[in-house]
Amino acid sequence: MIKKKVGVIGCGKWGRLIINELKKISTIKFIYNSKNNLKQFDNNIDWIFILTPNKTHYQIVSFFLKKKINVFCEKPLTLTSNKAIKLVNLAKSNGVKLYIDDIENFKKKNIKLNEGINSIIRTKKDFGTSISLLERLAYHDLYLLRKKLIYKKIVSITVKKKIKSINFKIILQNNTTFNFYYDINSKIRKHLINKINFEKFKNNPISDMLKFVLYKKANFKKNNLDAIFCIMVIKKIIKNIN
Repeated sequence: MIKKKVGVIGCGKWGRLIINELKKISTIKFIYNSKNNLKQFDNNIDWIFILTPNKTHYQIVSFFLKKKINVFCEKPLTLTSNKAIKLVNLAKSNGVKLYIDDIENFKKKNIKLNEGINSIIRTKKDFGTSISLLERLAYHDLYLLRKKLIYKKIVSITVKKKIKSINFKIILQNNTTFNFYYDINSKIRKHLINKINFEKFKNNPISDMLKFVLYKKANFKKNNLDAIFCIMVIKKIIKNIN
């Protein structure tokens, strides 16, 4: 297998985990932070990995797509669905690939959903606010549930929030209900979807995701649509916050 040549923008806590796995399966040509002058980048690469703060994604991703470089971006792709759609269309028009981090899909869990009530719980000790939990934690569960949680079938969203936690309910047209609860002020680390434990897995999901994107037949269209869907639902949740 010929190793892909990649560049990396961003080297924070999560970024370092990605970089460590990229070193094993690719040739890293450079690692920059979001403040580096991107105009000086080495364009002899197959992919660029954007692992910078959320608010920087749109500008940096757009820059590399216009240079016709394949882009992997940390989630969320952008802070609004309109900008996300623009980037997806930009990738298409320039004939390059765009992929947004969906790490939870690679934990190989078989999620069984109910026609009645479904429970999503995630707790841990962490930083941030209840609003930031939507982009940092809820985003992952939304793409995991997207096959069932169809945007046009959402009839109501109710939200309760505190500084370090958020609880929201999504009800579909057929009365299927999804109860989400996130708390980052807990000593217990937990991530459950209908009692399926996402904290325990036997494989290396980061490595599997990166290999899938770089060397296997990733479904880029589905990934892009999932990313737009998650952003749309998150914005709808924020609008319903009391």
